[in-house]
Amino acid sequence: MEWLLLLFFLPFVLTIMFFNWLEEKFFSFRDREKLGEGEILVEEKKYFEAQLFFSEKLKYFPKSAKAYFLRGKCQFHLENYYSALFDFEQSISFDNTVGESYVWKGKTLYKLEEYDKAFLEFDKADWYFRSENPVALRWRGMARYCIGQVENAIHDFSRAVELGDEDSAYILRTKFEYLKKR
Repeated sequence: MEWLLLLFFLPFVLTIMFFNWLEEKFFSFRDREKLGEGEILVEEKKYFEAQLFFSEKLKYFPKSAKAYFLRGKCQFHLENYYSALFDFEQSISFDNTVGESYVWKGKTLYKLEEYDKAFLEFDKADWYFRSENPVALRWRGMARYCIGQVENAIHDFSRAVELGDEDSAYILRTKFEYLKKR
């Protein structure tokens, strides 16, 4: 009797899974098409207009990780940090495989002086980037410095310098010069 129930239930579950997969693939294609105008506004640093644009798009596409991410960047630049944090969390909840979302969420937490939480977000970003993103390494180093992990911070800054990050080189020269004098 159980196998008969399974026989009818299994195609139903597979059909739902297929349509969810199809919606995600089709939706990401529509994302690229529909959000281009907003991306141009972000590039032109018209953050208020871009934030309004993405807010409008999210009314029609409420599961768009990219729209939440881009609106979060606008909120960050407009110094609406709690709104930015919400948007980055929404973006991550819909697509947790974008390392850049973790970097921006970490930057937001850093601005809110929540260094422990910021460190965790930068650490996630570093994991996604496989220690090959100098920006994630620099920010993780800054968060580590703020929570007292100085040696690990220096390691992060040094790795970022190896990857060509001039900002990390400047930080190493200015903040950690005293270590060389010892």
